[in-house]
Formats: sequence, C-alpha cells, structure tokens
Amino acid sequence: MKEPLLRVAHLRKYYPFTRGVLFTRMIGEVKAVDDISFTIDAGRTLGLVGESGCGKTTTSKLILDLEQPTGGQVLLDGRPIHAVRDYRALVQAVFQDPWSSLNPRMTAGRIIAESLIVAGWSRAKIAARVSELLEHVGLRPEQATQYPHEFSGGQRQRIALAGALASRPRLIVLDEPVSALDVSIRAQMMNLLKDIQAQDDVAYLLVAHDLATVRYMADDIVVMYLGRIVEHAPTRALFDDVRHPYTKALLSAVLPPRVAGGEDEIVLTGEIPSPLDPPPGCRFHTRCPFVMRRCTHEEPMLREAAPGHLVACHLEG
Repeated sequence: MKEPLLRVAHLRKYYPFTRGVLFTRMIGEVKAVDDISFTIDAGRTLGLVGESGCGKTTTSKLILDLEQPTGGQVLLDGRPIHAVRDYRALVQAVFQDPWSSLNPRMTAGRIIAESLIVAGWSRAKIAARVSELLEHVGLRPEQATQYPHEFSGGQRQRIALAGALASRPRLIVLDEPVSALDVSIRAQMMNLLKDIQAQDDVAYLLVAHDLATVRYMADDIVVMYLGRIVEHAPTRALFDDVRHPYTKALLSAVLPPRVAGGEDEIVLTGEIPSPLDPPPGCRFHTRCPFVMRRCTHEEPMLREAAPGHLVACHLEG
C-alpha cells in the first residue's frame, strides 16, 4: 500500500500546569492533544474541525514543527519530520489574518521571495518566480513593489498564499484561510485554493470552524473534541450519515436539520470541560443529550462504524 504524504501517529501534546512564582510546582498537565492519528494523501484536503479549545491549533503547530510533541510521531513520506531535509520548505502555512501575518515593512515581492532568498536563489530567478507566483494567485507582476496596506484583505491573503507556494511545498496548513475575508470574496479564495491544488498536486490541512467551507473544500474530515478525535470520515459520508452526537450538534448549529443528519436540532448545554482535568469515560458525556451510564466510566474507542467511517461513541456498538 502506498505510504501517505503525511501520517500523524498517536500524537500527544501535554502542557505542564504549575503554581508558584519563586518555587514552582507542577500540579497537572493540560492535555491539548491526546493520542490522535490520521493521514493525508498527496493532492487531497483533510478538514480539521471542532470548537475552540478542542486541539486543532495545537495539532497544526505540531505538524508545522512549531511545537515538540509529548508523544507520538509526525511522518512525511514515512520518515519522521526531523529526518526530512528542508521540511520547513516542504510544509508551509497560510494563517487566518493576512494583515497580521504579513510584514508591513516589506513589499509583496519581498514577502513572497523571503524563502527563496534564504534558499540562496539568484536575483534573476527570484524575480521570475515572484512574477510567476503573483500571476498564479490572480495578481499582477507589477504589484510586487506594493506594500500590504495597499491591498485589500482578499489580495493580502493571495500574497500570503503566494509566499507559501514559493518553495514548492507538498503540504500547506490552512488555518481559517477565509474566515477573515468578506463573504463576497470567500468563494473566490476557495476556488483559487482548489485550482492551485489541482495544478500543483499540493495537499492541504484545512483548520476551520466554518463547516460550509470544510464541506466545499475537504475530501475527508476529522472532528475533534477535547484533544481527541470523535469522528473521521470522507466528507460526503460524514454529511450524509452523521454518527457522533457532537458532530450532529456542530452541524445542526449551522445547517438545516435535514442536512445535519436528523430531524431535531441538537443544542449543547454547558461549557467544554477543562483539558487539565477531562471527565472520565467519554469526554463528551457531560454535554451529550444521549448519555448512558456506560459513557460516564468507559472511554469509547475509535472504531469503524461503516467502511472508512470511524466513530468514537458507545451508541455505535
């Protein structure tokens, strides 16, 4: 079987929680990411969804090698990322707010060329590549001399995307890439991302709250809750046959009941438990409308409820 482009295997990230100023002592660990596994194939998009605090951002930081895991591995082409030469060139990121992610003192051309300068490209090659990338993302080559404040929000995000594409990456982490943009230009940006994926065979990890965006762009979806994966399925299978109560609640909050997988709207009550002290058993049982006695003490395993459709819920068996 062909090795996937990216493999996340039993990944964990715990942050120590301490008290005291002069004499600190650890009183626990915040389990931001707790034993998750998934894969991304070349040229495909994996959507990572869940409420704030579920572990999406920490997962993306671990994949970008901005954080060191407590346990588990991130593999690129079957090799640990620390053993991959030029890993930072092969895995890039586009962040949510293009205004804060771009250096206001650099021209668009310099922002795009930054990774090429570090790689030692000649000036002539850099100029040609910058012009090529600007056209690739729907801008004009002569706009390379302009500064970020001279562009609209959508144009700034295109510059950020061009900068991520400069080193010819194989995977781009998209952290809420369209949520800061006007509704009128979100579709343009999403279509641009899909066109670039088709042309360059680049894979995406799409971290998003907007389920409509994920539904349009992602081939597969991972749903996280309190550091764990609760559902993982191809996009169409997940929307056609939602299995986990948490996923149903997420969908019913933004989509009509017939699309969200049920006739009745599911409204979650209470707050997300603290990752410092997650509840025993199923971590979702404190908010689940279908909670059973078994859920309060026995943690459900992620199992295949249908071909390719993984669910961690006692309702599935």
